[in-house]
Order: sequence, then C-alpha cells, then structure tokens
Amino acid sequence: MQIRLEHLQSQVQKPIITIMMSAQMQQAIQLLQLPILELAQKIENELAQNPVLEEISREEPAEEQAGKQAEEAPAAETGQDGGRENEKDLRFKEEFDVLRKIDDEWREYFQQAGPYFRQTEDEEERRAFLESSITRSETLTEHLSAQMALVATSADERALGDLIIGNIDEHGFLRTGLDELALLAGKTPREIERVLKIIQTFDPSGVGARDLKESLLIQLRQMGKEGSLAYRVVEKHYEQLGKKRFQEIARAERVTVDDIQEAVKDIVRLSLRPGAGFGQAQTQYITPDITLRKDDGKFEITINDERIPHLRISNFYRRMLTDDEVPKEVRDYIKEKVHAGRWLIKNIHQRQETLYNIASEIIRRQETFFKTGGGALKPLTMHQIAEAVGLHESTVSRAISAKYIDTPHGIFPLKFFFTTGIETEGGEEVSAHRVKHALKELVAKEDTKRPLSDEALVKMLNDQGYKIARRTVAKYRKELGILPSHLRKSF
Repeated sequence: MQIRLEHLQSQVQKPIITIMMSAQMQQAIQLLQLPILELAQKIENELAQNPVLEEISREEPAEEQAGKQAEEAPAAETGQDGGRENEKDLRFKEEFDVLRKIDDEWREYFQQAGPYFRQTEDEEERRAFLESSITRSETLTEHLSAQMALVATSADERALGDLIIGNIDEHGFLRTGLDELALLAGKTPREIERVLKIIQTFDPSGVGARDLKESLLIQLRQMGKEGSLAYRVVEKHYEQLGKKRFQEIARAERVTVDDIQEAVKDIVRLSLRPGAGFGQAQTQYITPDITLRKDDGKFEITINDERIPHLRISNFYRRMLTDDEVPKEVRDYIKEKVHAGRWLIKNIHQRQETLYNIASEIIRRQETFFKTGGGALKPLTMHQIAEAVGLHESTVSRAISAKYIDTPHGIFPLKFFFTTGIETEGGEEVSAHRVKHALKELVAKEDTKRPLSDEALVKMLNDQGYKIARRTVAKYRKELGILPSHLRKSF
C-alpha cells in the first residue's frame, strides 16, 4: 500500500504594524528632548550645514525684517512670471506661503519673549565671570603621578608607578590584580607590590588599596593608630563591624561595648572613597528652559530662547530659485535645503509651544507649591499632563527630560513635580514626597537604642492617616538612604 502525504501547510497572514517615522518627525522628537544649551548647539550645526538658513539679528526690528522679506521676495513667490510656473512650482509657492506664516509667528513670539531675557550689562558680566571662573579640577591620576615623579628613584620605578596609578579607579582603589600588572610590565608580582606600597603612602590617605578594608587600615596607620582598638576592629572583625555586631566584637577583644563604640567613631571618620574630590566632572552652569515669575499676583511663564538663534530662509537663495541662469540641479538642491530649513523652524516653534503647554499645566496643578515654595507637592503623573495638553505620555516624558524651570523659590528639574500618590484615611490623595518627609521625621526622632522597625513605621504612618504597605516603607527608606533598623541601632 502506498501512502501519499499531502502537503497541507497553510499560511496565515498576520497584520504587522510598522511605525515609519519621517525625518521631520524624528527631528521634532530630537529637538523636544534637547535642553536649551544642546538645542542651541544643534541649531548652530544646522546653520553651518544648511546654506539657505540665516540668523536674524536680535537688534534688527521686526518691521525691518518683514520689509526686507517682502522687498526681496522672488518672482516665484509673488506670482510674477506666472506663465513659467508649472504645477511643481505652484506647490513650492504654497510651501513658501506656509513658511512665511511660520516666520511671522516666530517674529511675533520672538518679540514677545525677547524682553524677558534681555539681561542687563551687569547680569551678563556676572554670568561671564561665573562661567570663566569654573576651572578643571586636577584628576586623581594627575595628582598621584606628580607625587610619583618626586619620589621615584629610577625611570623604571616611575614607569611601574605610572602603570599602577593608571589602573586605580576614580574612587582611589586598585581594581587590577598584581599578577596581571606584573604580566603587563614584565616584572614579578613582588616588584609591583613594592611600588604599590610606595603609592599607598601618597595623598589622599587610603589611596591604592585593593579593597575598603585595606584602605581603612592604611588610613589608620597614617594617623599613627596602628595597634589601636580601632585598627584591631577593622583588621580582625571587619565582617562583624559591617553588621554592627558590637557585642560580639567586644567579647572577642575583651572590652566593653562602649569601648567598641568609641573605636567605631574613629573608623566612621575615615574616607570610604579616598579618591573623592579628584577629577570630578566640571561644574555645569544650569540654563533653565523655562522661567516663572509672579507679576501682580499672576504667574508669567516664559520659554527661554535667549541662546537659540532665530532663523529664516535666506532671500538670496529664494531669488536663485527663479533665476533661469541657475542650473536646474542647483535649484533642486536649494529646494531640498529650503524644505529642511522650513521643517527645522517649524519643529523649533513646536518644541517651544509644547514646553509652554506642559509647564502651564504643571504650574496649574502644583499651584500651592509655586505660591509658597514650602507647600507639599500634589500627586502628579505624566499621563495626567498628557491628557490635559493633548499629547502622548511618551512625548511628555521626552519634553521634561533634562529640563529645568527657574522659579521665585529656586531652580528645579521638571521631573521634580511628578510624584506618585498615597491615599489617606479621609480619601485624600497625597504625594509620595509628603509621605517620605513624614517617614524621615519619624526616624529622626526615634530612640537609637531601640530603632523603629519597618512594621512599626507602617503603624505610625497609618496612625497619621497614610495608608501604606510595609514594602512601600522599605522602598521609601532605601530611596532616602535610611538603613534598616538593626543597622541603625546603637548600644
């Protein structure tokens, strides 16, 4: 009997949704995410790459700007030589009409926003002084290398020292093994360790250690406390010290718990990161994207455009579009650049408008905070703002990223005003910010000999009206940098 197998494979078509983003949309998203200084740099780059774009001087009156554009408008825009316009030219003319409208809107916005950011000569001088006063701090590597150059007895020793220093991380610890360093240098581990011991005598105290325990011992030795109780506690009871098992340590050292606590006071004064303070990132001068001021009892919001170049399409290139002597490929190139310039101007405008709408809604919902400065924040999510201003939640997230607002009460990141809510017994929803503040106060007032457990904190917060779970208390405690109760205990 012959068995025939029929190929009965069926193909099921499944719809696949592919989101295709145009270059203009990608640019709009990118501009929305950029903070003010990076945005200014991005626009400067576009100015350098797109020849049809030009910056309008802030000193040039709006009336003069408009007059120049009307006077120098090319025939393709004004409708002259209509017989030569084909369908493509007409579409391009319509795009120019849209562009002129955007330009007009920008000029109106620019003239309204400009005065808020025109700083006085004294303010400009003060800012210039602050920026020029920021100097690059010496890195840890530079600091150690300079000391190595002074103490090295030979070029070979200095080369070994520089190799070791190059493998010390920003916290001051040597993370590379001696065997590996020896292999790199073609030396023995003993030779590497001898030079390492020299580096461990350098400033800052504790540098060059291979772990925290070794760093603490180095620091104690340099303080002349080798052999002291504090030194013995670190050397012999490091694990118990981390778990605050003071009674066990006291029994092992045959001293009182009070003696151990006094020794611990010496230990906690030591540096946990001896390299801290070297090679830190240069201090950044924050330029807020938004400014909030109170005028006659009302909030005035201004989107900062002080450093953003105000753009327009160059009339020189507009005239070239209708010049028959200009080769067609050149005109096509100019049209392409005009399209790009038009979208850049539109997307910058859209960014500013989106920021304004989001900031307005945040200020409306957090009005108590902005009025008093010390008022508690209300629960607020990005979803709520997105619904109110007609945007997607991801757009709000991009818009507030790395953005700051300058208020009468200080400069804050926009993300500061978004916080989850906790329901009270009365049905009111309060922000997590307020609950964290209450938690911090309870811990600050606790008896350190009988610290409050998470369960006790939950009960006390519930007594204050906050409905909160134990896992939430543990989460907030960690975010506040508060240790568990057994590590907060003192004897």
